[in-house]
Amino acid sequence: MAGMITDFMIPVDFGLSEERKMMLDMLKKFKEKETPKEKIAEWDEANHFPVDVWKKLGQEGILGACFPEQYGGTGGNIIDETLITEEISNGFSAMGLAYLTGVCFGGMSILHYGTDKQKEYYLPKLIAGDWNFALSLTEPGGGTDILGALKSRAVEQPDGTFIANGSKIFTTGLHVANTDVFIARTDDVPGKPAQGLTIFLIDRDNIGQQEIDGDLLNQRFCQGITYHKIKKLGSHILASFEVSFEDVKLTKEQILGERGRGWYNLLATLNNERIVCSAICLGLAQGCLEEANQYAKEREAFGKPIGQFQAIQHQLADMATEIELSRLITYKAAWMQANNPKDPSVGVIASMAKMYTSDAAFRCTDRAMRILAGYGFTMEYHIQRYYRDIRQLVFAPITNEMCRNYIGQVMLGQNKSY
Repeated sequence: MAGMITDFMIPVDFGLSEERKMMLDMLKKFKEKETPKEKIAEWDEANHFPVDVWKKLGQEGILGACFPEQYGGTGGNIIDETLITEEISNGFSAMGLAYLTGVCFGGMSILHYGTDKQKEYYLPKLIAGDWNFALSLTEPGGGTDILGALKSRAVEQPDGTFIANGSKIFTTGLHVANTDVFIARTDDVPGKPAQGLTIFLIDRDNIGQQEIDGDLLNQRFCQGITYHKIKKLGSHILASFEVSFEDVKLTKEQILGERGRGWYNLLATLNNERIVCSAICLGLAQGCLEEANQYAKEREAFGKPIGQFQAIQHQLADMATEIELSRLITYKAAWMQANNPKDPSVGVIASMAKMYTSDAAFRCTDRAMRILAGYGFTMEYHIQRYYRDIRQLVFAPITNEMCRNYIGQVMLGQNKSY
């Protein structure tokens, strides 16, 4: 059928190398020691991101798993990213989000299209756990329609510098970021909104406060950049912000990639973004299943554990099945991205993985809440946190509706629907 992608290669080896097994075993032990669920619950209640844990992830080599050895990494790829993200996100999806913003949006973007100087400056710091990134892309006027909504501008001055003005929203993790990845329009290309966007790397200055907890809402990032905390339903550990850019002075050395080609640079990292997001959802869903399954073994009603009742057992079985299917498509996407990243079918499978896995995780949190019933609704149990945290991942960083549009257009050959 014309315009329809159907020729997918199928990975048949589902095993892991000894190195990856060792990495996961080390990460499991790290979690038991550094991020027990009781601590995660405390951080969630306090709206606190544990910067020290991020630092320790760097010290253990986790943050460098997918970067070349020349920058301090261990030379892995998107499969390693996916394995790490799934394991981290089991019980601690906020750290999975931090991994997404720091490693995927920040580090991998610099690795793919940064200058040698930018790579040498930023990547060793990130890999060591001394640095983190935030992404300022979405604007108040629109998220999915960013090309139509983007109003932020960086205007070139006679001396070759730029003056940037604009507003961003839902910039996640800015309070613990050292660098903001900022997208603005530098050039107008009539009829071609995808052209003329440029990415800038903006570092925090020494005056800006790097940690925000509790009710501290307004902070300064650097000269001309202030941010205001958004109160959210979930993901309390990794806060999101409204950001204001007022006459921010930027230099050409801060441009990431090519001037005017920022949108296309971003597109080059979308598959990684969707695969890593899928892994966050996968880890969150697996954590839900483990909590609900254990509760069903311990909670008794009518003289026996509730897991013995078919109504509960079938819910658990459905959760396990959807998680396994999610894992299959997520790692297929990672395998395809690692082996042939320029194949257009990779984007389709990555979009399917993000869409299906987030929807499946959404359903898993609901089932887990039903199984725990009243206890699941209390703050004492962890299910309520999973239930809150998954809600944003069905529409961020890309909506599942837009994933479906992409699948219909690219795989099925349908006309563009937006």
